Amino acid sequence: MTEPTSPTRPLVGRGAELDDIDELLSSVATGGGATVLLEGEAGVGRTRLVEALQRAAELLGIEVCLGRAVGPTAAPYAMLTDALLGPARGRDDAGPVVAELTALLEVLPRERSDAPARFARADELFAALVRRRGEPGPWVLVLEDVHLADPCTLHLLAGLAGEGALPRALTVMTMRGVPHRADLDVVVAGWTRAGARYLELRPLSPAATAELAQHLLHAGSIGPALRGVLGTTGGNPRLVVDVLRTAEACGVLERSGGVVEAVGTGWLDELDEVGRAHVQHLGPQVLTMLGQASVLGGSFVVGDLAALAGEPVTECWRTLRHGLAAGVVHARGDRLVFRHDLVRTSLYAALDEGQRRALHARAAWALRAAGAPPHVVAAHLERAR
Repeated sequence: MTEPTSPTRPLVGRGAELDDIDELLSSVATGGGATVLLEGEAGVGRTRLVEALQRAAELLGIEVCLGRAVGPTAAPYAMLTDALLGPARGRDDAGPVVAELTALLEVLPRERSDAPARFARADELFAALVRRRGEPGPWVLVLEDVHLADPCTLHLLAGLAGEGALPRALTVMTMRGVPHRADLDVVVAGWTRAGARYLELRPLSPAATAELAQHLLHAGSIGPALRGVLGTTGGNPRLVVDVLRTAEACGVLERSGGVVEAVGTGWLDELDEVGRAHVQHLGPQVLTMLGQASVLGGSFVVGDLAALAGEPVTECWRTLRHGLAAGVVHARGDRLVFRHDLVRTSLYAALDEGQRRALHARAAWALRAAGAPPHVVAAHLERAR
């Protein structure tokens, strides 16, 4: 199944973020230092923005060092090793600091509780390396997916925050709101106090979503049926791509006079897998709670969900905060709203028939007790039969 686009996906709807990047790069090029905490839900385009940053830095002749996290169980300092000691590290690749650090990394155990003196020395060497790396000229340090970083990298980043922005460097840390980690909270709090700029990458607007689809499909415009399905993605670029890929694989895209339209409805069942895959990283407890919430519709009051789930409101909030952090739901006054209707319908479809009937019956009882209009209660009772 191929992606219905050229190898490089366009970056649309990010004009303000690109302006911020240009401003920060200019400040670094003239000798300043800056730090950015870039957060956004899965698939919202953090990596695409980093790629744009790399291209802009290249035009200015500024070196970019990039490290990607592979998970908390990675080797100690794996993320910083990738960024600073990898094959494309460029400057300072033969100095005594690098030589000592490389040798030390080869003998470090997995746990910081073992050989604490060696870990302390590794912290010193990495700190010295990043602090002096700006001496020859400005540079950019990008650490992608810090929410998955190894504990040693997070420990060091927390320590570096106390000294402020790296000299002559633009430091960019990208992250998702989940999984929640206490050691990441320390890093974010430390750099926030040090003056880091927080940049939240939000979903695309409907107009930008349509523009992205048109570019991917090489179309002048998209038809109303396809536009309606794309509206269920909530502006998430990865979901837009996955929807178009699914439509293409099912053979439902038709072109006429520069307009691309989706015909038929049978392919919509295939989208359930797309929606479920998008939230699979949240884990069974959160998915169960969100599945129950899907019975209440596109938006719901947390107290109603608590009554439906048979849980205290505080427990519901404790679980739902992971969905909030992940961008799956968002707050609107006293209720929560599913950001992507595609995800909500896929969670609802994942419930077996018996579960659905039972949940609708409990929803009718909970909503009647809460004073919901009779026709809303009746609709749930009808589905409970």
